[in-house]
Amino acid sequence: MSKNKYLLPFIGEYFIEYGGLTKKTSHSWDIIPQRYAYDFEIRKNNLPYHDDYLKLENYYCYLDDIICPCAGFVIDIQDNQPNTKVYKDRPIINDSNDARGNYITIKHAHGEYSTICHFEKGSFKVAIGDIVEAGQVLGKVGNSGNTQGPHIHFQVQKGPDFENSKGVIITFKNAYVNSNKKRFLSKNHYVSTRKEV
Repeated sequence: MSKNKYLLPFIGEYFIEYGGLTKKTSHSWDIIPQRYAYDFEIRKNNLPYHDDYLKLENYYCYLDDIICPCAGFVIDIQDNQPNTKVYKDRPIINDSNDARGNYITIKHAHGEYSTICHFEKGSFKVAIGDIVEAGQVLGKVGNSGNTQGPHIHFQVQKGPDFENSKGVIITFKNAYVNSNKKRFLSKNHYVSTRKEV
C-alpha cells in the first residue's frame, strides 16, 4: 500500500475501465508493476466517444488535462511517440515502439514512483528535472502507445523501472464514488474529484 496519498490524475469525473485490488479486477495481475494500475477514461451514455469512434477528437477525454498526483521530481519523460490509430471494433493496438507511448515518471517521497502514460505528443508542461506539485497540470491526454482509444494509464511502483519495479496499491485522497470518499478504487465505477458528482 502506498505511503503517499495520491490525487486522481485528472479533474472531474472519469470511468475506471481497468484497475482494482484483486485478480478479478486488476489492470494486469500477472504483470507485477501494473498489478494495481488504473486506466481512466471519460464516458457518457456508457461510451468513451460520440459519433465516429475512429476519430480521436470524438473521445471525451482526448486533450483533457492530466494532473500531477503527488509532489515529486520528474525523472523521465518520453515525448516522441505518435498517436495510435483507432481501428474498427477498437482492438488494443500499439503503433509505437513503447507500450507507454508518451509518458512521465515522477519520484515521490518514501521511495515511490508514479508513471502516467499515453500523453499527447508535444503537450507536456514540465521537463525532466522539474520539481512538481500535486494538482499541477502535466500535459494532455493522447492516444500514444498500447491503446484502444484515449485514456490515462496511472500506476505507482517501488522503483523507477516501469517493467521490473513492484506495483503498489495506490491510496487516493480525493476520490469519490457515488459521493462517498474512497481510498481504494475498482474497475467499472465512475470516480470523481468532487463529492457532489
